[in-house]
Amino acid sequence: MKRRNGILIFLFCGVLFITSFIYGYKMMGNRVNKKPLLIGENSKKDNLDDDNELEILKEERIISPNTFVEKKIHYNLCNHDITKLNNVDDEIINMTEKQYREYMKENYPNIKIISFSTKEILLREERNHLCPNHYIIGESNGKIAIYGIDENGDKFLDKVFSNYPISLLKEVDQEKLIKGILVDSEEELSDVLENFIS
Repeated sequence: MKRRNGILIFLFCGVLFITSFIYGYKMMGNRVNKKPLLIGENSKKDNLDDDNELEILKEERIISPNTFVEKKIHYNLCNHDITKLNNVDDEIINMTEKQYREYMKENYPNIKIISFSTKEILLREERNHLCPNHYIIGESNGKIAIYGIDENGDKFLDKVFSNYPISLLKEVDQEKLIKGILVDSEEELSDVLENFIS
């Protein structure tokens, strides 16, 4: 008895599902075939003839004060990527995508625009030098020194170890320091310095 009731309930649900599916399909089929209502300057007389049709207007995307600019910089010499996230400058607020592309082409021709939205602008730049994450262990006035790399790829004197003249080192190590030893991170810098300063 319970099994028979279960089968009847299942069949009733199946018939109800198929009926509602067919009814919904027919209702949507009628709506899909209707023309949209147009809104705009030239559409007033069209609206009277075309049964209140509607056209959706595309909203133009502009840069707002809440837009973030994400710039990915690829350094070709070391093959590293650095990503910088900044707020927009006041100069570019309220620019459209077309205006911003023209602005970038005039002022920053080496930077490519990857994507543009009101929330975020994604930029990519390539530079043909080392990134600022590198250090060079070398010598300055006969002493062991550390040089950093700035944004333009130029090296600058960061620190001199005045108590450690290179004349106390082996000749091979002195030549390495005169040429400069390039390291990729602060951890590697500490490891290499330990060999010379101990």
